[in-house]
Amino acid sequence: MAKFGRGLNREILAAVNRGELLEPLSVQSVKELVSRRGWKVSPNMVNVTLANAASDEHSPTFAKYFEAQGAGRYRVRDEYRGQNWT
Repeated sequence: MAKFGRGLNREILAAVNRGELLEPLSVQSVKELVSRRGWKVSPNMVNVTLANAASDEHSPTFAKYFEAQGAGRYRVRDEYRGQNWT
C-alpha cells in the first residue's frame, strides 16, 4: 500500500494533469506539493523521486512517468497525460 495517496509519483502525475503543478517539474515543486499535502516524506525520497521515475536504469518495476529535460527539470511522458491520470 502506498504511503502517500496512490504513491508519490502517481500523486505528482495527477497534480500535473489537474493543473496543480506546472511543468517543467523540479525537486522544489515536489517539495511544495508535499508541504501542501502535509505528507511526511523523507528529504532523500523527494530528492530522487523524479529522477527514479525518469530513469530506464532504475528498477524495471518502477513506473516511468517522467522524462528528464536536463538541469534537474522533468516533464510528464505523453502516455500519462489526460483525465485518466488525475
